[in-house]
Amino acid sequence: MSALTTIMVGMATGNFFYGIYFNLFVTSTYLLVNRFSAGKSLDVYRSMMFVSGVVLFLTVTANAVLITVRIFQGFLLFDEGPAAFFGDNRQPTALALVVSIISMLVNDAIMIYRLWIVWSHARLVIIFPVLTFLGLTVTTILAVIELSRTDSIALTLSLTPSFVLTLATNVYCTGGIFWKLWSATVTPVDGTNLRDVLAMIVESSLLYTSWALFYTITHQINSNVQYVAIATLPPVAGISNALIQTRLGMGKTIRGLNNSSNTTTGAIRFVQPRGSAGVTSAIPDDFEMKSVGIT
Repeated sequence: MSALTTIMVGMATGNFFYGIYFNLFVTSTYLLVNRFSAGKSLDVYRSMMFVSGVVLFLTVTANAVLITVRIFQGFLLFDEGPAAFFGDNRQPTALALVVSIISMLVNDAIMIYRLWIVWSHARLVIIFPVLTFLGLTVTTILAVIELSRTDSIALTLSLTPSFVLTLATNVYCTGGIFWKLWSATVTPVDGTNLRDVLAMIVESSLLYTSWALFYTITHQINSNVQYVAIATLPPVAGISNALIQTRLGMGKTIRGLNNSSNTTTGAIRFVQPRGSAGVTSAIPDDFEMKSVGIT
């Protein structure tokens, strides 16, 4: 397919994915607020989970709006034709790529936060993803500068390390969360099986990671399909995040084995495997920990 055709397909597919994400976001937000706001109406709105979800929603929505405007501008309003319009990165609506990059940064920050929570605020565990996140920030700034000087994202070399870094962050964080929950002795709450929780985390993260890998490969081989991948990446990141939030809002949380009668419902407590002494530190009892303990 030609570059113009793939751009058009990417924009249409991106808006289709955004429709799916919009419904998931509304559903997950309603479920979370309805489940956790009883007696603590302000806590839910101040939680990291809610705030990060809203920020991601705003960036993905801005990307969808810019894409829609670009469709009308390029095919209906630009006198020189769509090929000239989409090849001109000085157009104001070319900011769609910048917004796409911002959504990547927000998504990676959410993943690092989830890892930090599950590992009970262990700073050593998040050193690597924080470094890759800082690297992503630098390379994306370079990508934006480079894009303003070229006529095509295919010529923007800084995008390759950007997506490699976001892949590294997501794979590391997903693996760290999976290992922590799998190695802990936990019991299901509200009928939720631990394997269901792990599958939820891995599958949701795998969706975004696979899509980022899809773009990295198509960009590296200079395939026009990369225009489809970059246009759809923000809503895919949103869908990945909203899937987890929806499951949490439906009560899919777990609680660790603990003999104490005053264990707080919703918090995760990790128990050492047999043969080890003691119990690892529990996740704190503030709202963020209770509502997003497994995220």
